Amino acid sequence: MDCSEVKKLLSAYYDDELSNDKRTAVADHLAGCDDCARELDVFRNLSAITEGLSHPEPPAHIWHQLEKALGSEHGDSLGRPTFFSWLAWTRQPAARVGLAMAAAILIAVGWFGYSTWFERDPEHQLAAVFGEYLDEFHRDPSAAQNILLANYEGQTVDVEQVVQTVGYRPAVADGLPEGYTVGQTYVMKMPCCTCVQCLCQRSDGTTIAIFEHDDKKADWFGDRPATEAECNGTRCSLVDLDDKIAATWQRGKRHITVVGAEDRAEVERLVAWFDDRRRALPH
Repeated sequence: MDCSEVKKLLSAYYDDELSNDKRTAVADHLAGCDDCARELDVFRNLSAITEGLSHPEPPAHIWHQLEKALGSEHGDSLGRPTFFSWLAWTRQPAARVGLAMAAAILIAVGWFGYSTWFERDPEHQLAAVFGEYLDEFHRDPSAAQNILLANYEGQTVDVEQVVQTVGYRPAVADGLPEGYTVGQTYVMKMPCCTCVQCLCQRSDGTTIAIFEHDDKKADWFGDRPATEAECNGTRCSLVDLDDKIAATWQRGKRHITVVGAEDRAEVERLVAWFDDRRRALPH
């Protein structure tokens, strides 16, 4: 085999797609040809680069836009290359190596830019961390709590200490409905604000988390589908979490977010309780 024949077979050789006879012939050639051996190393290096990268899922419409940009099957009115002529070109060995190198570079640069932007954007960072918290909460509230504590600075406080830390008296300080008890109270320094979080227990031993926060945008739920509803006359945003519900609503100047409600009826009971307590307190 000469170099031109071997180079056409390098991709199939690297992917172990050749018959035994052809594979042996290519291997014999590579043993004595530094030029072809170097080209094979390109495949190895590209494979090592791409295996170490995570690949973000492209938007669903990207392929439609690409095909539209490259033209139809019969070319555009200006005679520019079409999608299908471009596809035929990519089947050439040299083109495949060039495309693979370009793809690896684009993936590396794109992922670096994406991850850097993502890490610096507090809103997206909060949605990602809180998303993990929501996914874990219905399985194991303690493990879910560890996700928040691992990402945000938090301290355990009693209800009276909260006032000194955040400057206001949290809603849970005025009590909870019958059947609930205050467990652990935290002050969490999150990207949006300093948040008061209370882990409460129901009479059956299950846990529900109540957050009180100052941020104007009360939705921490990212892209999760939310339902807007009237709960005891208060507008709430509800999100399904498998067999539980998360909800958020405005209470005075702040917002309350509940994670782990059994159903909408429980959300309405909590909204009613906090509203009634707020109206009963002196202003």
